[in-house]
Amino acid sequence: MKKRMNNIYKIILLILCIGISSFGASGRKVQASWAKSGAMRHYLRKNADMPKPDAGEENHFSVKQMKENQEQFLEEAESQGVEAEQAEELFERLLEDDVFQNGAMKLTGLRLDDMDGNGRTDMLVMVQDAEEIVFYGSGGLWLYMNEDAPYCFEEEACSYYGIFDVFWADVDNDENAEIVFSAEGFGCGAVGDSYKAVFKYRNNAIERMELPSDLDVDYDQGLTVDVIREPEADSYSAYCPYLDEILPFHRKHGGQPPQTAELAGGNARGFYNLSLAEYEGRNVLKASEYLYGEDGVADCAGIAHFFITWEEDGTPAVVKWWLEEAL
Repeated sequence: MKKRMNNIYKIILLILCIGISSFGASGRKVQASWAKSGAMRHYLRKNADMPKPDAGEENHFSVKQMKENQEQFLEEAESQGVEAEQAEELFERLLEDDVFQNGAMKLTGLRLDDMDGNGRTDMLVMVQDAEEIVFYGSGGLWLYMNEDAPYCFEEEACSYYGIFDVFWADVDNDENAEIVFSAEGFGCGAVGDSYKAVFKYRNNAIERMELPSDLDVDYDQGLTVDVIREPEADSYSAYCPYLDEILPFHRKHGGQPPQTAELAGGNARGFYNLSLAEYEGRNVLKASEYLYGEDGVADCAGIAHFFITWEEDGTPAVVKWWLEEAL
């Protein structure tokens, strides 16, 4: 029930805010737009109360969708430097595993590369329901590593329209490849919303890794940060309960400062802009959070940055955090 209410909220938010660009969207690697994914066309069709097609029309739709999937796959493979013969073989493998469910699913995202560095082409394939579009869920992420059995990630809080960012590296220094994935949603304000997941490829299998998180919602991951206004002019602090640490910072803001320290804002949603970084000679995952001040989400108080690593048993740990003050 909680997830359903979260999804309803997101749908209402999308309808109110569609067309508004979210903070921080520039600089992200966008694989497909709302229009290119066909989401608007399906949304309008669904809400036009059109009659369902008969069996013949459904078969025609499936055949047409499969042709579109193949054409899109081969075109994208060529743009990513994959030879035509190999691309055909890779697509055939998807058909053997029925990834497209005989035309019920459409291809919305594709990355072809040697993700584990052994000289073989690996695949990240994103698909979504081709007929009935739901704002979140209704799709899946398939990971093909070498000749191993594919891994399918399905989560109803994740968007599979094809707007995503991904990179791969040994982020935890255990000599295994990790795939760091973020799928953009349709939330507005601050940095919007995105679903984050980190996958480890080890021993010919893929497993999902934990991210440090203390958020009380089940569709996002990140760390709570309280923005506190101090009694001195333009003086603030950011407190992270997860780390039990407080960092001072400054920002220009009108009005008289309070007589005693008071809560002024916090973090808007969780992590965004995941990237590879180096700390003390070792790889770490860098994640950021948008902080807002007294005037609401539009009032950027600064950006919190975190360096994340993992213990040998897979436990995540934050080894450093700092603040980037708002201009």
